[in-house]
Amino acid sequence: MIYQCLPQKVSRIWGSLPPENTGEEPVGEVWWFFSDTVLQSVGGEQRRACDFFPEGSFPLVIKTLHAASDLSVQVHPGWDRTLPIKDESWVVLSGFGRIVHGITPGVTPVQFRKAVKDGSVENLLQHIKGEPGVLVHLPGGTVHALGAGLTVLEVQLNCSITYRLWDYARKDNNGNLRELHVESGLSAINWETMGRATEVDADLLDAGSYYMRRAEPGELKLRPLEVVFLPETEECFFADPAGGSLITTEDSWIVGV
Repeated sequence: MIYQCLPQKVSRIWGSLPPENTGEEPVGEVWWFFSDTVLQSVGGEQRRACDFFPEGSFPLVIKTLHAASDLSVQVHPGWDRTLPIKDESWVVLSGFGRIVHGITPGVTPVQFRKAVKDGSVENLLQHIKGEPGVLVHLPGGTVHALGAGLTVLEVQLNCSITYRLWDYARKDNNGNLRELHVESGLSAINWETMGRATEVDADLLDAGSYYMRRAEPGELKLRPLEVVFLPETEECFFADPAGGSLITTEDSWIVGV
């Protein structure tokens, strides 16, 4: 059976979508699939996504990110494959901008630490051009940031840990600087790769723990527990353990584990 995923909007200081309520920060994330996602069948039956996975084993979070301004420079744990591990991947759906990915070759950990502390870290970061269709994999240990003007589909392992290294001295609605996690973040960087991401020049990404594949318009046959996101109509569907199919009129992205 196929279920539609009912999205949940999340306010973010850098978001580009109108706020849910007056006085709130704009919406920056739309969560399409996570443990508490409400799934609705054609007949109106509703279930939670976690109902289909054994307790404690829910694998992925699938979101869209909508950036009006740059996201913080950050890093996730798990580059050495010890828990916790947070890998994620981005597909650029719309917009043009930069994607921060990694540290300039030759920079030492001591130099990078000093730049993070004194606020000059942006001078030591590498970028790639973000435009529709770009697919980037960000394993744990990658120094990264999504640039202003981009909307991306994000698939990540189900881990909530993010270490902010730099946030442009940005203040929230209450005038407070956002929390940084400098020491934890510096310890999480994969210096073997200089914290660089992997740009995938294909319509298929096998990230080990999950996969993403582009599907052409027509009949989509979803395997058990696969999720499909339709960019043009901004809809998301989930196949239960029996699998299922649906008809689409646009390219889509299928995600599974």
